[in-house]
Amino acid sequence: MQYHTILANIFVSSILFGQTNQSGELPIGLTEEEKNNIHIIYEMGRDTDPPIAPVRNVAEFERMSGVLIRYPFGISVEIIRELSEDLIVYCLVSSAQQNSALNSMSSGNVNTNNVEFITGPTDSYWTRDYGPWWVVDGENNMSIVDFTYNRPRPNDNEAPFKISQSLNVPYYSVDIVHAGGNYMTDGYGISASSNLVYEENIMSNDELNNLMNLYYGIETYHVIADPNNTYIEHIDCWGKYLSPTKVLIREVAASHPQYSEVELAANYFSEALNTWGEPWEVFRVWTPDDQPYTNSIIVNNKVLVPIMNSSWDDEALAVYETAMPGYEVIGLTGTWESTDALHCRVKGIPDLKMLQLFHKPLRDTIAPLQLSGYQLELDIDDLSGAGIIEESVKVFWRKESMAVYDSSLMYQSDIPEEPNKYIGYIPVQAFASSIHYYVQGADSTGRVEASPLAGYHSFYALPTDGCSSWERGDMDNSGAIDILDVLILADLIVYNDSAGVCCESVADINTDGILSIIDIVSLVSMVISQ
Repeated sequence: MQYHTILANIFVSSILFGQTNQSGELPIGLTEEEKNNIHIIYEMGRDTDPPIAPVRNVAEFERMSGVLIRYPFGISVEIIRELSEDLIVYCLVSSAQQNSALNSMSSGNVNTNNVEFITGPTDSYWTRDYGPWWVVDGENNMSIVDFTYNRPRPNDNEAPFKISQSLNVPYYSVDIVHAGGNYMTDGYGISASSNLVYEENIMSNDELNNLMNLYYGIETYHVIADPNNTYIEHIDCWGKYLSPTKVLIREVAASHPQYSEVELAANYFSEALNTWGEPWEVFRVWTPDDQPYTNSIIVNNKVLVPIMNSSWDDEALAVYETAMPGYEVIGLTGTWESTDALHCRVKGIPDLKMLQLFHKPLRDTIAPLQLSGYQLELDIDDLSGAGIIEESVKVFWRKESMAVYDSSLMYQSDIPEEPNKYIGYIPVQAFASSIHYYVQGADSTGRVEASPLAGYHSFYALPTDGCSSWERGDMDNSGAIDILDVLILADLIVYNDSAGVCCESVADINTDGILSIIDIVSLVSMVISQ
């Protein structure tokens, strides 16, 4: 289907269904009238050709330039003010209400310089559910791939097309009935939903999976039974991808009616594999009274979490801080319900020219490549086309005992088939150490990107075995332990001077894992005894 056909469909539906609902806000579920008009959903669908392959579905924890909301608002002006500090707030609003929307924001001290209006009628404020899904196609274009909103609300269903026009981005559509609250993706071809998506579509599961692959690049689609037993059946009511390696699942007491179902969902993800064939890190958040803690939004270096003024709020925020170290975790109150909170009402808009960093994090326990260090790889894709600044591609690392990060350059791979790949090393450690690190690069537009966006990855570094010929205490590998070794050790401990990793590897004289004055005393004793 071509653009002119899509425009014709949109025009007709606008005539048929008119303006924004004036009788009050629609519920997140279906009204009785809507239940009698379910057929409208299947009349709203439209198809285009798929994007040029390969296609990559953008995850919500990637770089966002803005967020999508709607007026009348579904969130407080205070939350909008928080969002406007760092992001463009794109607001869907009818032309008749734009001044009212602007006045509301201005009176609430929203940074209106960061507000852009997209005019047109809407039916409800659940922009997460009907807002656009984003992909990067095989020509490095950031594009919208639309679906059919699973509510008979034609104005809401048209929002992604309006946004594509406003932002001047390519638009595609696939005739799948879906909702954004029932979808999460890792950005590497893995996605998850409740089985609502299978139930609402008049096609086989295999056919739907094939369309998800063709239009969104989804190679592994986890569709599982919804554990909450509520009318909404959205995955964001109980689970959330935090990164390509981490997932958050709600937790309830054994006495909770859905305990068994929730544990089955948690076990499912604990047994699933991420894009690198490794188990997911599964984090649990305590929701004894069905608090909507998983219904959060990640906006670059911030995590905004809906809280309930409950005794469990602090514990929930602490789970996010543990799972996402270095991110600013902010609790926000609102008119939240277990099935309808912050994530439902806000939708991220990615940086259309983002600098994409693809990196498999080092995790668990890693041995060095002899004296080269701990190897890591990074793939960079520059959507701006401006070019990568080679000297900006670095790994920043520190031991837990270090106050600041050290850095090492990463170098472009010499494999012709992998021009975007960079190889780097964290220096080998003399002693087993916990290492925090992140990788970073910049392009010629001024974009600087890191993986992760905030904070750090962590792994446990084993010491090298390339120093096995060095004798403990022989700091210069001279074959003799003498006063010069004592002086070298003293400089190492007092001034943090080092003669190299092998020197450090034999410096722990008393083998307690700590370099201290005790090691100097022990080494002096060794010299005297000889």
